[in-house]
Amino acid sequence: MSFAAASLLSLIGLVGLTLGAEWLVRGASRLAAQFGISSLAIGLTVVAYGTSAPEILASLVAAAAGYPEMTVGNVLGSNIANVGLILGATATLAPLAIASSVLRRELPFMIGFTVLFAWFASRLEIGRGVGLAFIGLLIAFNTLSLRWARGDTDLSESPPRPGQSLTRSSVLTMVGLGLLLGGAQLLVGGAVSIARSVGLSEFIIGVTLVAIGTSLPELATSIVAGLRGQTDLVIGAIVGSNVFNILAALGLSAIIQPIPIDPALVRFEFPALIVFTVVTSVFLYTGKRLVRWEGVCLVVGYIGFIALVFR
Repeated sequence: MSFAAASLLSLIGLVGLTLGAEWLVRGASRLAAQFGISSLAIGLTVVAYGTSAPEILASLVAAAAGYPEMTVGNVLGSNIANVGLILGATATLAPLAIASSVLRRELPFMIGFTVLFAWFASRLEIGRGVGLAFIGLLIAFNTLSLRWARGDTDLSESPPRPGQSLTRSSVLTMVGLGLLLGGAQLLVGGAVSIARSVGLSEFIIGVTLVAIGTSLPELATSIVAGLRGQTDLVIGAIVGSNVFNILAALGLSAIIQPIPIDPALVRFEFPALIVFTVVTSVFLYTGKRLVRWEGVCLVVGYIGFIALVFR
């Protein structure tokens, strides 16, 4: 496949992923609103799952196609992009407040799962046993999130308008999922071809093109929600997305095929993920908000990370 054809394939895949995620989140959010779920709960579950679907599907396709390096690169790059690029860009446009409940409950889980991911990676392989354990942790986290959601008093104040039937919302959700599936396959196929044609490794393409591309739904959702003052939705979506990327994308991919870890990643990319996670957490815990100058710091740090990836 030529470079031009591969680039076109990747572009089509990105468009499919973006549209699919938008429609999936819109349809699923309408379904959730009909049951009176809080905005934080929607962010942690519906929005986080919907916007993480590109990362999960792209990782599964890459693992099934025999490119586990892209799976690791996609998760690493996406999680760093979530806290560095997405949270940073959103806070730069509109400072984000964070609920005390998130600081006590969900954020410690995200930190813990990130450290766990890095620790298993230091063993230079994520095997099927670890993949199964990740899926078990995912189920436990979802169970706790839903239990906590029942105690949240911040119920959604945006019930569906007349005409937003369960059928229409369900169809929109399913069409979005179909676009995500097709977009993931096209994106991974095009990215691998690009990597080969220009002499770059699958990991480099995974941690940059694929990671940023599959993070676009989170970026668009977070900026719109941040500008509308729906900060719980933004924080919930990012925390949930990082958790799902690690537990679902890596867990399912490792079950399909054990994932070898390049020792070079343990020396740079994984420490970078830990640093971004810790710095973001410190920003959030001090003052219970992410202000503009902190957002700028995260974005600048992310740009520096991308520059060093190509060093």
